[in-house]
Amino acid sequence: QPPVVLVLPGRAQAQPSRWVWPSDSRAAASPQATSFLLRTGARMPALGFGTWRLWAKQAYEPVRWALEAGYRHIDTAEGYANEAEIGKAIRDSGIPRDQIFIATKASSVPKGLTDIAHSADVFAFQLSQLGTDYVDLYMLHTPPQDPVQLQNLWRILETFYEQGRARALGVSNCDVNDLRTILAIARVPPAYIQNLFKIYKPGEQIPGAEDVVAVAQANQMVVMGYSVQTDWPHIMSPLQDPHVLAIAAQVGRSASQVLHRWALQRGVGVIPKSATKARIEENARLFDFELSEPAMRLLDGLATLSESGASQTKPQQLEDVYGLGRLAAPAQLPSMAAPGMAAGHVPQTASAEELAHTRDLGFPYTAIRDHLPA
Repeated sequence: QPPVVLVLPGRAQAQPSRWVWPSDSRAAASPQATSFLLRTGARMPALGFGTWRLWAKQAYEPVRWALEAGYRHIDTAEGYANEAEIGKAIRDSGIPRDQIFIATKASSVPKGLTDIAHSADVFAFQLSQLGTDYVDLYMLHTPPQDPVQLQNLWRILETFYEQGRARALGVSNCDVNDLRTILAIARVPPAYIQNLFKIYKPGEQIPGAEDVVAVAQANQMVVMGYSVQTDWPHIMSPLQDPHVLAIAAQVGRSASQVLHRWALQRGVGVIPKSATKARIEENARLFDFELSEPAMRLLDGLATLSESGASQTKPQQLEDVYGLGRLAAPAQLPSMAAPGMAAGHVPQTASAEELAHTRDLGFPYTAIRDHLPA
């Protein structure tokens, strides 16, 4: 059979902003060319090494491999229980401390597992585990649900910043409402947000009316994406998505490299994690190729395939690349009335008779083919 060819529509709405990164190895040798400038004036490498699920001693060797491969940004958390091993790996690497960007998170207090009164003790213990007297970024692992608790905890983080023990502040797993709350009460505004960012869910697990990435960037916050290549919380892994695989074959790269490069070109930093040396080295090679604009649009549009329902295309701020809006319009859908029912009849309750007529019938291709995009 002939290959399926998808013709991209003309742009009907604004596109997500694109960021230009090095696409050849010579330009990528410049640290400034592959880093974000934080609002504090510090530079943060756009490529970091993530350590979630590298519990305790499992983290030491992968962090050493990452540093050998050129990573200079390590992301961890109190809740990962691996800060001591990461600190040891950094010391044993021989790389000067000021050449490595360390980001970690306060986990237990924001989640209500430790009383807020112990916040300073928790932070001091984290520093001792990491073997350093400061971290480049300290963030809330998640915002507390209680706004008073959030304000009190942010004030404590601000004291760490004022003491020079946290060079920048940030927040993770944050929606637009939480972000606006922090910005409203902060004396030291967050410089950074770390959220889920993948082709199916670019910014939040449950997309809202506003794009949290756009709101963060408009407020001078650098955005870091996690779980760019993992299958959580979906059934299909992005690494197995046929659109991703087709683009990877076209550019001669792995699916993982395509996914992380896509995020970078969306202006979002990445923290790929692996316990395999070869995979760690592979994920470090993101600055010697680039994705074309058609490839970016196809990848951007996958979120609409994931999130759209029968009557609405979502996320609304993304381009409807795959023409779902034409399928979602009720007037364009064929009548699928069960035998004995009038067209347009929508039962308020599912009677046994109605279920018997409709269960497991599905949608025959002949009934919908004329409504599919060309």
